[in-house]
Amino acid sequence: MKALLFGASGGLATEIGRQGLAAGWHMDFVTRSGGQAGNVFAAALASGQARLFIASQGYAGFELAEAHDAVFFTQALFAPRPLAETPVGRIVEEINVGLSEIIASTAALLARYPPVAGQRRDFCYIGSTSSYAGFRNTAVYCAVKHGLLGFIRAMNDEYAQTDTRFWLFSMGTMDTEMGAKVTGQDAASYLKPADVAARIIAAIAERSNIFEPEVILRRRTIRLLGG
Repeated sequence: MKALLFGASGGLATEIGRQGLAAGWHMDFVTRSGGQAGNVFAAALASGQARLFIASQGYAGFELAEAHDAVFFTQALFAPRPLAETPVGRIVEEINVGLSEIIASTAALLARYPPVAGQRRDFCYIGSTSSYAGFRNTAVYCAVKHGLLGFIRAMNDEYAQTDTRFWLFSMGTMDTEMGAKVTGQDAASYLKPADVAARIIAAIAERSNIFEPEVILRRRTIRLLGG
C-alpha cells in the first residue's frame, strides 16, 4: 500500500502516518514546513519507507509523478470566534485551506491518474461532528466541514461505477492542539488520536466490498464542564 498524506504535522495526521508505517505502508508526507513531521518520521525517512515533501506555496498545486492507493487530506484551520469578529482574510484562508485546496488537489489527482478498473483507490477526508451540526463561534469551520460532506457525497455518485472511493471520517473533539481550543467540554472525554487513526486505517484496509462513506466516531459519553 502506498499512501499520500497532506498536512502531516497535525496530531491526527501524525497518528495516521505512524500506523500506516506500522502496517508496512509506504508513506509520502506533504507539509507546508517539514520540521515537526521530519522529526517524528525521521527513522522511516532514513530507511526509505517514507518521503517528505514541502509545499510552501500551498497544497493545491502540489503534484507527484505517481499514483497512490490512498490519499489523506487532514489539513484544516480552527480558530473559534464570533463570525462578526472574524476578519475577512481569515474567513477566506480558513475556507481555502480546509475546503478549496482540498477540492482542487482532488481534481488534479483524478485528472492526472484516472480510475483503473479493478484498482481500488481511496480518498480520505477528515470531517467533524461539525459536518452534521452547527456550533457557536465556529461558523466558518462548520461551513467547511459541511462542504466536505457534500463533496464526498457528490464524488461517490460521480465515481459510482469505478473502484475509487471517497470517505469522510467525522469525529468528536480529539486530544490534540486543535482540541485544546475547544471550551465547555471536559478534556477527559476527548477522543485519542491514536484510536481514531486506528479506525481510519482499518476501514480503508478492509478488502471486502463493504463501503461506509460517512464514518462517525464519537465517545458514548461527552462530559461538559460544570455539568
